[in-house]
Amino acid sequence: MRIGTIELDHLRGLGDKVVGLAKEVTGTVVGSDRLQEAGDAQQARGSESLRALRKQAKAQSKEAKAESFEQQQKAAQRAKSA
Repeated sequence: MRIGTIELDHLRGLGDKVVGLAKEVTGTVVGSDRLQEAGDAQQARGSESLRALRKQAKAQSKEAKAESFEQQQKAAQRAKSA
């Protein structure tokens, strides 16, 4: 699923970071190594997802710039030949 030009799965990365941190803190408070490790792993998944989101946004930005440059070149060619 997409929201605008952003994959919804990548936005879940932020939720994974928050929930993972909550698990890790809870695990620390109650003394559960398993819960701490699960929280740490979930945060790592969230970080990867957010990195992918940043890369996707950069790629889309470059594509938009290239498209704009191409349109400018076409307009200049039309003006030159007119």
